[in-house]
Amino acid sequence: MPQFGEIEIEKIALGATNVRKIDVDLEIDELAKSIEEQGLLQPVIVRKINGNYELIAGQRRLTALIKLGRKTVPAMIVDTSDPNTLMLISLIENIQRVDIDERDRAAAIEKLVDANKGDYAAVAKMLGIHENTARTYAGYHGVPEELKEMKEKGILKRDQVISLTRMLGPKKAVDVAKELSGFPKRERERALKGIKKYTALEPEEVLSWAKSPSVEKSLTIKFMTSIMTALERAAADRDESPSDTIYYIVREWLEKRNYIKIGNE
Repeated sequence: MPQFGEIEIEKIALGATNVRKIDVDLEIDELAKSIEEQGLLQPVIVRKINGNYELIAGQRRLTALIKLGRKTVPAMIVDTSDPNTLMLISLIENIQRVDIDERDRAAAIEKLVDANKGDYAAVAKMLGIHENTARTYAGYHGVPEELKEMKEKGILKRDQVISLTRMLGPKKAVDVAKELSGFPKRERERALKGIKKYTALEPEEVLSWAKSPSVEKSLTIKFMTSIMTALERAAADRDESPSDTIYYIVREWLEKRNYIKIGNE
């Protein structure tokens, strides 16, 4: 059972499993002011080790108290040395916070996955999230810093930087992404889909194809209600419009039968 007590701040060291690593000083002044006015509403979490304490969760609170010149802090003292349990305690407390950095969350989930021998389902169950969400965050942790910066600037989406890294490798993914950053949005999306689909081609060939102008003609198609309903469901699953779904279905059918090749659309 955990114990509660007031412990000396100078005896607390930051734990290796503490989730928050980036921009911990952001809004510390505001938090310190809140603690000064209302007191500390939630104790930090520590474990005892060699006569001192290791911080498991509550880094911002501890930093704010130090800024206020406090010498002690209310703490919950847990009795465990299992790194998986310690990481879980830290992650669960922090993952619900909207201000935790996405890279911190990804790194923590990746550590949990490693601690659970690659069992994404188990990690997802621990955190109360979907297994695909756990896989996405773990994948994002391995993305090169340059791609993460592009994602944070809104140039690329999280799933796109993950896919580029997995398909091309870190160095090639960065090179391709840098070129993509100069593309208009529509051409960028076209290139990303092309890289994913046309794996036999070099990325440079796909980028050249994506930049080439395409002549479009309109066609009106009438469907039975049941087919249209199914089409709308498929489009929603693919996160695109029904017309885009029809386009990709027709294009794939034509490609499989060698009616068209890349660059002849």
